[in-house]
Amino acid sequence: MKKAIPILSAIVVLLTACGKKGPLVLEPEKLPPAVPQLQARQVGLEIELGWRYPELLSDKKTPLQPNQVRSVSIYHLGKPFAAGTFEKKAELLARPKAAEITARGGTHLFSVPMKAKQLQEREHAFAVTYLYGRSRSALSAVERIATRIPPEPVRDLKAGREGKVVMLSWSRPPADSEGRPLPALLGYRVYRRIAREGGGKAAGPFAILNAAPAKGEFYHDGDTGADGEYEYRVAALLDERVESAPSAAVRLRIEDTFAPDVPANLVAFTAKDHVFLTWEAVPDLDLDHYVVYRRLARDEEMQVLAADVRENFFRDRQAAKGQQYAYAVAAVDRKGNASEPCRPVRHKFE
Repeated sequence: MKKAIPILSAIVVLLTACGKKGPLVLEPEKLPPAVPQLQARQVGLEIELGWRYPELLSDKKTPLQPNQVRSVSIYHLGKPFAAGTFEKKAELLARPKAAEITARGGTHLFSVPMKAKQLQEREHAFAVTYLYGRSRSALSAVERIATRIPPEPVRDLKAGREGKVVMLSWSRPPADSEGRPLPALLGYRVYRRIAREGGGKAAGPFAILNAAPAKGEFYHDGDTGADGEYEYRVAALLDERVESAPSAAVRLRIEDTFAPDVPANLVAFTAKDHVFLTWEAVPDLDLDHYVVYRRLARDEEMQVLAADVRENFFRDRQAAKGQQYAYAVAAVDRKGNASEPCRPVRHKFE
């Protein structure tokens, strides 16, 4: 026992000496956190789940790389459950690999097919985990959705064009997907994608075009400044989260050769040290800029005063006191199509 005392003393001294350098700090683990928010909506007879991966791993420093996600596990419960019991009662519904998941911007989407009887006035709950490298995340928050028998798809979507505007029209679906009378609709959701000319890329997924549901069986798309093939689809909405399967696509090839509207209601007045011009903003969605013209009242031709005005006003600081000028404004879109100048307005700078 006496021989052991010096050995123990040496260990204590060694540990004490090591402690002078400060406490031992362990490197925090770099684990994948749970998906912060899961979203679900019903599209026809499918439930579309959408989520974004966390930006950082659990050390709060290391960026999470979505391309390192190997698979996602989707858990489902199709009956009522008490709070805190989802993990015990839910079943693994699907385990899609990364290649089977669609990316739209930073959102990742996967659709789960369902049967009509599973959707009729039911509530479903979903949650996900994901495999990142060799580590699996914790379960996401549970997302619930009340499902319904969806409307039939729109069958007769038509598209025409008037100037810059694509005009879509269709008929109200006569029944739901089970052939029963259709209840009142919230409206319609319009989808669009564009295969741009010279881009060398596929058109990509359809994106929702209208923020608020279209209330009638028509929609006008004025955002047609990019050349290419435009594709449209329409879905009927029972509510914000339940819609029909999309209609068949209609296609139009568009080359933008149409100038923006001519600026209206140009007004000029004298400010402290300049002439201030203002006019109504041109509503064209592909508007790029305005060109301001000026001439002395006695001259015949307008000269460009400012070639790249981004707002619907301009300050002429080059005007000379006592001179009378005539001003006009034209609008130019992103393609370079220019409107005619508006009717000139005369103003004497005093």
